[in-house]
Amino acid sequence: MFRKTALALALPALILATAAAAQEAGPTPGPKSGEQATIPFLTRSDVRTFEPTDSGDGVYIEDSRRNWYYASFFGRCLDLPWATGVGFKTFPGASRIDRGDTIFAGDSRCTISSIVHSGPPPEKPKKAKKPKA
Repeated sequence: MFRKTALALALPALILATAAAAQEAGPTPGPKSGEQATIPFLTRSDVRTFEPTDSGDGVYIEDSRRNWYYASFFGRCLDLPWATGVGFKTFPGASRIDRGDTIFAGDSRCTISSIVHSGPPPEKPKKAKKPKA
């Protein structure tokens, strides 16, 4: 009987302590938060898709878990807007894409200056159809 009573009293105290610790740590960065991030990168299939900006200043990257990130570069990545595929060069032994890593697109080598949590890329405006004559 004593064990059940002690457990019944200890469990709520443990739950309250865990909740207080989580509150002190702050919210977990979520999608679209704009907070600094790294992209887990273990195999080639971990990057699901990418969508470059028209200016070549950055790229939206979707991982295999359907999380979106926005990577910006130190300069413009001229070949990226027309690339059908990209390559990644990470630091030796790294299992993630991080600041300072390189994206290859065509003849361009683009060094990542920042990666943040993001939502999907904005939709591009649709072109107006030509009227039939």
